[in-house]
This record gives sequence, C-alpha cells and structure tokens, in this order.
Amino acid sequence: MSIRLNQLRTRLLEEQQQLQQHIANVLAGQPSLDYQQLHLKLQQLPLPRWPELLLHWHTPELRGPSKRLEAVQAALSQMEIGLYGICCDCENRIEAERLERDPAEQRCADCSLSG
Repeated sequence: MSIRLNQLRTRLLEEQQQLQQHIANVLAGQPSLDYQQLHLKLQQLPLPRWPELLLHWHTPELRGPSKRLEAVQAALSQMEIGLYGICCDCENRIEAERLERDPAEQRCADCSLSG
C-alpha cells in the first residue's frame, strides 16, 4: 500500500471514529426514550451496521452524520478489496485531487458533473 493510500486510510479511520462519537453524543443527549434505546442498540452493534440501523431515523441531527458514516465505511471497504479510487458510475480512476479533498469520494469529476 502506498504512503498516500495509507494517509487517506488514516484520515477515513479518524473521521469514522469522530462520526461514531458524534452520533453517540447526539443520541445520549436526547431525553426521548426512543433515542436512548437506539443509543443502547448501537453500542451493541459493530460499527459497520450503524448506517443500516440509522436509516430509519430521519432526524436532522442524524441524517447527515449517518450518511457520511456510510460513505466513509464504503471507502474503507473498497480499500480492503482493492477497488478504492474507482468511480462507482464509469469505473474509471477517481482523480487524486478529488480523493485528497474527500477520501470518501465515490465519483470521478466527469460523473460527478453529469450526475
């Protein structure tokens, strides 16, 4: 694995941890019993399962962070199977500059503009 890829992986792992903590803090700070139960359930699940469970919670506090967590986890999974940096639409390489800006990017510049 190249140094650059290692750096992007480290950034993704750090962001994943920050998102996990943010989501847990949002849930822990809510007085609603539903949020408290969700918080407990998430603590029992492995992190890769969190976005699936959070899909059903369409609240402004959780929508953005849970979608971002899903994107970060997808990028990490792609790294593991050797498909990182491949556009999900056209299957061409995603430009290095785009990945430097956002390591969880899923589309090349051309597909991003047309999508």
